[in-house]
Amino acid sequence: MSFNIRDGQSTITGDFSQLEKLIKGLKEPHGVDIGVFKDAKTPDGQSVAEYGAHNEFGSVSIPDHPPKRSFIRMPLEAKQGDIAKYAESHAKEHLEAGNVKAIFEDIGIAGQAKIQEAFDTQGFGTWRPDAESTVDRKGSSAPLIDDGTLRKAVTYEVDRK
Repeated sequence: MSFNIRDGQSTITGDFSQLEKLIKGLKEPHGVDIGVFKDAKTPDGQSVAEYGAHNEFGSVSIPDHPPKRSFIRMPLEAKQGDIAKYAESHAKEHLEAGNVKAIFEDIGIAGQAKIQEAFDTQGFGTWRPDAESTVDRKGSSAPLIDDGTLRKAVTYEVDRK
């Protein structure tokens, strides 16, 4: 909303459009989901989220019994301070523009990056090494990385429906 007030000798003008945009943005509920979504599939149509869950929580119901290697919760919890710093570094700019949703975009970007960092560092050094049989089968000793499908499936979405 902009306004002009004249009293005969002077004029006062103002523009509250940015403030109104910010207020509107603050009233809208926003959220960000980070992880592997149910629609992610392997090239042969298998659920990447299901495979990820077996690794995130560990499993005794599938061959080779993958141990628990939290690649979503642990990085987000362990690096939440870094994620917050990244979001805070842009928050003022987003708020001045009235773009509250962009703050959640930044949280998604930083969260996804920390999960990718966990893959690079074998869970910041916390993941158990693969069993020798697994290393022999896949030809690599990098836990959770066979062909990169799981890692590539990690994403984020703001206001996911």
